[in-house]
Amino acid sequence: MRPVLSFCLLLSTLLAILPLTLSAEPVTVTHKYGTVTLETPPARVVSVGYHEQDFLYALGIAPVGVHEWFGGRPHATWIWAEEARAALGAQPEVQRGFEIDLEWVWQQKPDLIVATFAPLDKGTYETLSRIAPVLGPPAGHADWTAPWQEELRLIAAATDRSAKAEEVIAQVEGTLDALAADHPELAGREAAVVYLSETELIGYGSGDGANRMLADLGLRVPAEFDEMVTGAGNFSVSLERLDIFDRDVALWLTEGRGREMIETLPAYRDSGLARENRSVWADEDEMGAMSFQSPLSIPWAAKRLLPRLAKAVTGRSRD
Repeated sequence: MRPVLSFCLLLSTLLAILPLTLSAEPVTVTHKYGTVTLETPPARVVSVGYHEQDFLYALGIAPVGVHEWFGGRPHATWIWAEEARAALGAQPEVQRGFEIDLEWVWQQKPDLIVATFAPLDKGTYETLSRIAPVLGPPAGHADWTAPWQEELRLIAAATDRSAKAEEVIAQVEGTLDALAADHPELAGREAAVVYLSETELIGYGSGDGANRMLADLGLRVPAEFDEMVTGAGNFSVSLERLDIFDRDVALWLTEGRGREMIETLPAYRDSGLARENRSVWADEDEMGAMSFQSPLSIPWAAKRLLPRLAKAVTGRSRD
């Protein structure tokens, strides 16, 4: 055998056996709590935040463990993300409960812990870092307010999926732009997202993910909402102050008995929302999607809600 041919065959064999050794380089990513360095792309990713599984699925990554926020869905995966999960064959272990279960995380043997939208503080971050590298929230934003694009890019940078992230962002933003163009009647109209919590009404500022989505569709958040929000990014008022949410359209994140309670309130019956049919009532899956605000839930929710929002701002919600 000729020497050149023998060398080529040997090189081909080595490339087949050692692809990562020859091509992968360490990656360092900066987040709210510091930096994380990964020598090679992670193989066992665990999500300890409330919606990060959607971001991982959108990037083509199958996590081995995820943290359920609410809903009790199989694999903690809602309808808008189920197709992406199934396509990856992902069957992650699920941690339930509000706080991060450190022992559960350790049992998953992760090589990357994703905590970009998690109940994370410096102490918990440092403890988790003893288990595996931890990716905290995007830097420069108050808790729970980082734009989904920044969160996706951060996760993508740590998992060697940056090109995929830009593709996903372009697709989602293109979908929202097209929907907004189809409904110019929404442009500049005021919208209020309202959640019923027992005997209080919860409103949100412009940094909230749901309000960002509505802004992308042409609607705007009342300026005074930003003056009312607390450090958590929301505010609460009594049921008697329902007038605060009497805008061009109100998106109610409540259904069933909660809706019945609202509709029987004298303050609601006397409002323009009731008289002019300017309320949109989200169902359970839509409420979940508006809470998740992920690259998978946003286009799904926008397509479902937009026709009803458009009818509501023109007083035709009961057509």
